[in-house]
Amino acid sequence: MRIFDFTLMNGYEFSGVDVAQGFRAKLFKKNNIDIKYCFMNLPTQRDLDLYINQGIDREQIISKEIYLTGRMDMRLSLKKDILLSKEIIDHDDIIEKDNITYLIENNKKKCEIICDDENNIISASYYKDERIIFTSFYFDSLAYTELYGTSDCEIGESQLERRLFWDTNGKLVFEQVFDADKIKYVFSNGQVMDNQELLIYFIKQLALNENDICILDRGGYLDYLRPLFEFGNRAKFICVLHSDQYYELNENIGSLYMNYEYYYWFKYSQAIDTFIVATEEQRKALINKLKEHDCYIPSVSVIPPGAIETQKCIIENRKKYSIISASRIEETKGIDLLIAAVIEAHKYNQYINLDIYGEGSDEYILHLNNIVSSNNASDYIHFMGRQNVKLLYRNYEVYASFSQFESFGLSLMEATGNGLAMIGLDTRYGNRLFIKNEQNGYLIDGKLMNKKVLAKKIGMAIVKIFENEDRLKLFHENSYKIASGFTEASVEKKWMRLLRYK
Repeated sequence: MRIFDFTLMNGYEFSGVDVAQGFRAKLFKKNNIDIKYCFMNLPTQRDLDLYINQGIDREQIISKEIYLTGRMDMRLSLKKDILLSKEIIDHDDIIEKDNITYLIENNKKKCEIICDDENNIISASYYKDERIIFTSFYFDSLAYTELYGTSDCEIGESQLERRLFWDTNGKLVFEQVFDADKIKYVFSNGQVMDNQELLIYFIKQLALNENDICILDRGGYLDYLRPLFEFGNRAKFICVLHSDQYYELNENIGSLYMNYEYYYWFKYSQAIDTFIVATEEQRKALINKLKEHDCYIPSVSVIPPGAIETQKCIIENRKKYSIISASRIEETKGIDLLIAAVIEAHKYNQYINLDIYGEGSDEYILHLNNIVSSNNASDYIHFMGRQNVKLLYRNYEVYASFSQFESFGLSLMEATGNGLAMIGLDTRYGNRLFIKNEQNGYLIDGKLMNKKVLAKKIGMAIVKIFENEDRLKLFHENSYKIASGFTEASVEKKWMRLLRYK
């Protein structure tokens, strides 16, 4: 049995989906499960770093282009010294800075070699008159070369025109040619393909069969989904829903009712063996929605996208009257509502303070900053940027979630695991899972309510949550209890049972 995860993405911002993939990779690695994580387009170093930082190893990663050169992974093994011993480019100086080596001639950069921390070569770029001419990328050997042209570029700039892909013996396999808005692949035997044809060719080369498992974490309008279903040869497809399958009015600009991201999955659900959702509430809702739209209903499993990593430890020195928010900063997360509520609460308790962690839409962040500054609230409402908050939760007393919906909410789980009291809207699914009204905090019904009125209602709940210290301590204790149901062992067992490894 082989397992493939087909949804490593190029050029996207970091999200909870990536965290969930990293957590799953950790479980699979622990159980010695052999899995390949697939890029459908050639990844940049940034793309690779994002997933490597989540615990996915280079030897587990492939892309369609690299696979077609005969390589089974993207691990680095060629040492810099080997390249330098063969390098014939003229230079009169060598400068080394961090992991970059520069070959210099007449005070001009001629070559730039980038390595990893173990001195394995990632790439070598070559320059003429301060302009890049070509870059060679290495794994076990030279894997591909990018060729640049300068005729139509600004001074000092170069434009990618072609990529040459080499097999492990140094033989040219195919070229990727960039012609205006079109891309074509020209093989050494003369065969020419467009991107979709190359996708189909790659999927056919995988020779999937009924013993293989394909995991998909994203739907949307991804161009490889149709050929994967068409040429999957009865491989088992496991599709993980990281968002809701359905949107109410005003919840999502791009989708009303059925979530367009998953439309293709639902339309061709007869090709899918298992849907995975994060909560039992969503499992029931998904089945009902598929019935409503006359879609085939495959198996639907409930497996959380994460687990509590830390053991319970009672924390006595939390910052008084402190609130934390941690999420992507975008309109659906309701951070403007949270800020308005904290401003309202501050009128009654001037010790209340809020730290907002995360990054996102520059326009929305500017809007939020304007709300804070226009209300003279910058002394007690702070934007903290993107940070690893796992060890920061314990510094706070209350976690706030005013998202319009959360399919699970990893930050909600982490906050309860660190014993924070919780406050948020009574929305599906994560808030209802981790916030038990008057047990570990307050769930607030905000349906059909004017935003200004709702902000005042939330503000009063914030004031209330800090009024009684004994009640707040009880909320902390109950959050620990709620989180105890999300252990790594329990999630691991569900995955192994699904994959039939144990």
